[in-house]
Amino acid sequence: MSGLNRFSLKFKTLFQLGFKQSSQFLIYQLGLRSGYFTKRTPALAVSESLDGKQLKPNWFLNLPEKITLRQINAAQIQAVYTEADEITQGKIRFFGGNLKTLNLAPVADPPHWSVYERGAAHVGDEDIKDVWEPARFNWAVTLAKAYYLNGEERYAAAFWHNFENFIEANPVNCGPNWTSAQEVSLRMQALIISAHLLANAAESTDERIRTLCASVADHARRIPPTISYAKAQNNNHLLSEAVGLYAASLFLPQHPASAAWRQKGLRWFNQGIEAQINRDGTYAQHSANYHRLMLVLALWMQLFLEKENKILDDGVLNKLAAATAWLGLRLDPASGQVPNLGHNDGSNILPLSSAAFNDYRPVVQAASRAFRACPALPPGPWDDLCLWLDIPTQSGNNPPPSSGNPLDQLILGDARDWAALCAARFHSRPAHADQLHVDIWHKGINIALDPGTFRYNAPPPWENGLAGTAVHNTLTINNRDQMTRASKFLWLDWAQAQVEMCSPQEIRASHNGYRHLGVLHYRSLRQGDSGGWVIEDEVLPLREITEDYTAVVNWLLPDWPFALAQDNVSLESPDGKITLSFSTAGLPAAVSLDIFKAGQSLTNGESDDHLGWYSPTYGEKIPALSIQYKIIQKPPIQIHSVFRWADEPG
Repeated sequence: MSGLNRFSLKFKTLFQLGFKQSSQFLIYQLGLRSGYFTKRTPALAVSESLDGKQLKPNWFLNLPEKITLRQINAAQIQAVYTEADEITQGKIRFFGGNLKTLNLAPVADPPHWSVYERGAAHVGDEDIKDVWEPARFNWAVTLAKAYYLNGEERYAAAFWHNFENFIEANPVNCGPNWTSAQEVSLRMQALIISAHLLANAAESTDERIRTLCASVADHARRIPPTISYAKAQNNNHLLSEAVGLYAASLFLPQHPASAAWRQKGLRWFNQGIEAQINRDGTYAQHSANYHRLMLVLALWMQLFLEKENKILDDGVLNKLAAATAWLGLRLDPASGQVPNLGHNDGSNILPLSSAAFNDYRPVVQAASRAFRACPALPPGPWDDLCLWLDIPTQSGNNPPPSSGNPLDQLILGDARDWAALCAARFHSRPAHADQLHVDIWHKGINIALDPGTFRYNAPPPWENGLAGTAVHNTLTINNRDQMTRASKFLWLDWAQAQVEMCSPQEIRASHNGYRHLGVLHYRSLRQGDSGGWVIEDEVLPLREITEDYTAVVNWLLPDWPFALAQDNVSLESPDGKITLSFSTAGLPAAVSLDIFKAGQSLTNGESDDHLGWYSPTYGEKIPALSIQYKIIQKPPIQIHSVFRWADEPG
């Protein structure tokens, strides 16, 4: 890229992100490059930090009755013990998925964190998120929870052994595990929760508790100096750091900075919620996984405030109620899963619920009771998070008639068959170029998949490689993304959607991401007369166009046995046969139907690294079927995609 193009890109970034975010990022960079942050966050050993003997913990959490937890969650508690046993053997579930070695010492003799942030030191070829995941201490909450449930000291011993290894290998403010204040905050919150659960263990000696208190203080002090970075991101960083500061102030009320932590934490949290949640409940990061993370942080903040007889502001509560309804509408009641929308970095912070990583029911239920004063679901094992968070579950045993208006959220169907259309009006940075993507669910099975993320930090082509338009269930024109990709996380020239029509029978929307090509993309979604789904794509010209355009409709489906016949594909799902057929209007110059799996075409021998993959959580990708229907034609262009189920009349 030429110097002129780089300058143009930077100017466009500044203009489109806005002065407020850009100035906060500039402040952060100045503090980093000038050495200011190095002085504000000095490198220390724990023994050199604030004397732990001066600090006594405030045990502020009300822990649930063990017998109640066992009754409500009997089927899943054994899984807690199994995972805790894995941790005692030095293995953890990375991002809720694969079992890997627990490594809390990523580098020897680590320099100050700012050295890594300036790019002067690295952790080798390893993805930094693989370094941060063990250091988030989610595994610690699992160990502590297992101890609390059955009283086996080996779980407490494993926690303290690993905690002591961590603070020895990661001196305060040194190494990659201190670079991100958000990671510091999440680890600190996990330490505070774990300490409550382990308080009565024989392994939890007074000396160890004092060391943990000193470590919590060190963690809390790391957060305020670099808050400009969190404000520049305008996302979960600010919320995570704000909630962490408030937690530290409650846990260490005698600390001289406790009052300041509490004040800053609440102010930054309120600012974050007001700025990051739109009136319709959509979240700034346009991600289902980050949406859940935000709600979990909000649940903790509400709990902390209740300990001091305070409540959240009405404006904040209204935003959280809308955000809860948004996620609840995307909850598949049969599976507990939600669409894999936007970035999925495997976050499942402070995992007190015993549900699986991809089960969103505990958070939806707890958030609905907390922020909407009613349950979203009937009573069930997903109520365990309510117990941990001290949210009353006795009243209102019936879920509300609706968790919001599905039409407002562009969702059609019922609990058995439903589909969702993405049509966003972006007020903050888009995550993926996925306008007019459609997710389809049938009997608890995600039929039309959102590909997810896989990795942010990996050699090409996998540096956030699943964020582009071509891998989503939408239409691509001339092999172009809907927006301009400036970096692995930054899209410019945002494609904005417009809902054209919405009724219980049909949703129709458009987006302007291809206006520079002289066309608009329209898509309608409706249920078929005898079941299934009909999706109609139209590419309409904004000016006279004389040349042919290439339009490709992509559908990402699970890796099931299939048969291909002309313009339709039949697949054998676990629940029976599914047929996907295509048709087009007019006389296209060329038509083709290709199927990609794991980057390779199964029909014409071509390859595309990104096609035919599904990432259920961060760091994992599994083969899927990318069905690509391509036509070459002068606009206007019209393509129909029709899904039919074997159990529905044809």
